Amino acid sequence: MKPLFFTATFFSTVKKSPATQVATGILILLAVALGRPFPCFGEGAVTLTYATNTAPVGLRGMAEKAFVDEVERLGQGKIHIRVFWEQSYLKDKEILEGVKDGTVDMGHVNINYYPSRLVVNGAITLFQQGPADYTNRMWVYDTIYDNIPQLNDEFLKYRQKIVYTYSVLPIAGAFTEPVSSLSDFRHRRIRASSRWLLKVLEGVGAVPVSLPWADTYMALKTNALEGIYTNIDAIHRVGLDTVAPNILVFKEFWNPVPFHVTINIDTWNRLPQELQEIILTASANSKRHFATLYKPMLDETVAAQRAAGCSIAFASKEEVDTWLKLPEVIKIKQLWVKEVSPLMPKMEARRILEKIQSIVAEGMAKDAEAL
Repeated sequence: MKPLFFTATFFSTVKKSPATQVATGILILLAVALGRPFPCFGEGAVTLTYATNTAPVGLRGMAEKAFVDEVERLGQGKIHIRVFWEQSYLKDKEILEGVKDGTVDMGHVNINYYPSRLVVNGAITLFQQGPADYTNRMWVYDTIYDNIPQLNDEFLKYRQKIVYTYSVLPIAGAFTEPVSSLSDFRHRRIRASSRWLLKVLEGVGAVPVSLPWADTYMALKTNALEGIYTNIDAIHRVGLDTVAPNILVFKEFWNPVPFHVTINIDTWNRLPQELQEIILTASANSKRHFATLYKPMLDETVAAQRAAGCSIAFASKEEVDTWLKLPEVIKIKQLWVKEVSPLMPKMEARRILEKIQSIVAEGMAKDAEAL
């Protein structure tokens, strides 16, 4: 069964006040006039601009703000980051090119938004299960990028490098009608966060639907969509659980997408070594700090949803095993190898998958050792 594609825009999740729109417009005009979005703060200080699609709240906002704040704390006035939150300067799918051409110095890049341009990096998103512990998950991502140069090389094609990575809460399904088990996915129109997950949804008998994230709320509200399968913090952050309050949590499944912050490579190379070291140190510090904040977040999110009247169920071990044994889980890896074959020999592509699998397994083993 092929995914359905919705093209109409039903709903915008963010409404900006006229004052905010005017202020943003003035700042963009200043960017054109002065040759950079914002002046430097203080004599000799460096100001970097950063575009993201999230608000400075919720898990994602907290993770990105922690990094920005730590850069400025360590910089002690030598470096300032001007953040364009909530797509106020670039839309989410424009950020990769925006960082490449220097429209902004830094940006949040979600590899799912660029399936043809970051196709090699897409290999990471094929793995359904990963470490639950945040520190171990960061170890997995760091080790993957340290040991598989093709991933960083692909970012360099777009004139940028990764300087910070974070992750989100486990996957859940949120539905407009009651749900208690994996079998309830059958015949329901469900949106997923990646094209690979849409394929896997076919395997459980769902009707996979591809539509923009901004349209999801209204599609659920009007029953054009019956469910969504993505990380539970995203479901809660934008209120999808108010129109799809029946939730099945797959606690064992990570959202495999590493949420990257990248910097334009020319900007990076122009920075003094001292400031480069500050950014890298801030990245490491922020990962450690956010690991502490992350630990209770799933329980807190579920508690908040229950308090709001949502019905919450957790997938059983048998349902998790059924998902992992689906033929589509193997098939998407075969499809990825075929997709990247114009870029590399198939044997090289398979070795990349084997390396990722080995690193993910080692990260999960670290989880088990900590129990």
